[in-house]
Amino acid sequence: VDGDGVGEACANCGKTGSDTVKLKNCNACRLVKYCGVDCQRAHRKKHKKACKQRVAELKDEQLFLLFNQGHHWFNWSKL
Repeated sequence: VDGDGVGEACANCGKTGSDTVKLKNCNACRLVKYCGVDCQRAHRKKHKKACKQRVAELKDEQLFLLFNQGHHWFNWSKL
């Protein structure tokens, strides 16, 4: 499986990625792939909860990495 979705399937319709069907990741969470905007919209209600949860996890991971790399953008002493 490579980065363009070949060998993977659309989360909504199940269409398999190929040279002619390019699957694209969900822009927010990157957990699922879709063959097009219509499938992405149709699957939104089912995917929304997991997507929001993963986006929150990614933000937490980014904040953790920033803090551990010495980027103390938040002044904790003012609390």
